[in-house]
Amino acid sequence: MIDITSVFASNIVGFLLMASLLLSRGWRIQTKNSESGILLVMIFAVMVGCVFDPIASFLDGQPGNVSRIGVYVSNTLLFFLNIVIGPGYITLIERHINERQGIKQKFFIYSVCAVELLVLIINIFYPVVFYVNENNSYCRLSFYWLYIGAELFFLGYGLYVYIAAKRRGRFLKYFPAWQFLVPIIVGMIVQSCVYGISLIWPCVGVAFCEIAISLQNESIYLDKLTGAYNRFYLDEFMNMARRRGGEYAALMLDMNGFKKINDNFSHAEGDNALIAIADILSNVVRSKGVVIRFAGDEFIIVLDSVTEEAVTDCKKKIAESIDEYNETSGKPYKLSAAVGGSVYDFDDPSADFISNIDKLMYADKAEYYKTHDRRKKTE
Repeated sequence: MIDITSVFASNIVGFLLMASLLLSRGWRIQTKNSESGILLVMIFAVMVGCVFDPIASFLDGQPGNVSRIGVYVSNTLLFFLNIVIGPGYITLIERHINERQGIKQKFFIYSVCAVELLVLIINIFYPVVFYVNENNSYCRLSFYWLYIGAELFFLGYGLYVYIAAKRRGRFLKYFPAWQFLVPIIVGMIVQSCVYGISLIWPCVGVAFCEIAISLQNESIYLDKLTGAYNRFYLDEFMNMARRRGGEYAALMLDMNGFKKINDNFSHAEGDNALIAIADILSNVVRSKGVVIRFAGDEFIIVLDSVTEEAVTDCKKKIAESIDEYNETSGKPYKLSAAVGGSVYDFDDPSADFISNIDKLMYADKAEYYKTHDRRKKTE
C-alpha cells in the first residue's frame, strides 16, 4: 500500500530544496550563462516532478474518470520529465568540461529524445509504457524499461566524459560527476526495497543541489572578465603535473600593443579586447585543452595532445583566428599577440615550465617588434 503521507513529505522536501536553490540564485554560474540556463531548466523539471509525483500517487486507485485522467496525465508528464533530465545532465557536463557538444553527439541525444517522446505519444493511444487498469491503478509495461535504460545510459555517459577528461590531465576537482549519481542510486535502491514510498524526485533534487554547490565552488578557478581559468587553476594544475609527472604541451600568449588600446580607446575597450582574445583561444582550443588567464593580457594554453606538432598547429590557428577577427570586428584597432610554446617533461626537476614558455613567447614578441613600431597609435 502506498504511504501517501511519506510520499507528500519527501516530495515537499525536494520541492523546497529546488525552490531555495532557485530563489537564492544558486543556479547562476559565473561566466557560464549556457550552463546556468541548463541548470535552471533542470531545477524547474525537478520541481514539477516533485509536484506531480505525489499527485499520481494520491490519485492511483481512486474511483472516477477524473482520477483516471489524472493518473494518465501525471504519469505521462513524469515520463516526459525523464526525457528532460538525462539529456540535460549530459549536455551540462559536456559543455562544462569540453566547452561544447559535437554535432554527432547532439544528433544522437536528440534522436534518443525523439524516440522516447514518440513512444510516449503512442502510449496515449496504444499502451506500451504503462496503462491504467479498471481500478484506476498505474501498471508498467515492457517499454517502461526504455526510459530506465536511456536514463542510465545518459548518467553513465556523463561519468565516462568526466573520467576521460581526468585521464587527459584536466583538473576537475569540484565537478561532481560520479557524486551526482549517489543520491539517485540510493533513492532507487531504497524505493525498490520499501514499497509505498517515493524518493526518486527528491533524490534527484539533492543531486542537483550538489551540482549547483560544486559549480559555485569551482567558480573560484574562473576569471570573471574573460571566462578563462585563472591563476588558482594554474597552481592546481602545476601541483597535479608535478605529482603525476610526464610530458605536457603548453603555450603562452601575450597581447601586442595592449597598453595602446587602453590608453587610446579606454580601459573598457581594453576589457573587450581581452574578452575577444579569450574567446578566440577558447574557439581554437575547444575540447583539446584549457585556456588560462595568467596575468593581465597574458594567457597560458595547456593542450591534451603532447606533441610539438600540436603546439605548432595551435599557434598557427591562433594567428589565423586573430586575423579573421580583425577583418570582421569593425574595431578601430587590430589585435595581435606573441605566442610561444613547447612540450615539457615534469619528470625533469630542472625544467622550469613557466619560465621556458615565457622566454619563447618573448622571442616571438621580439620578432614582431622588428617590423612594428611600438609608438604607433594602434597595432
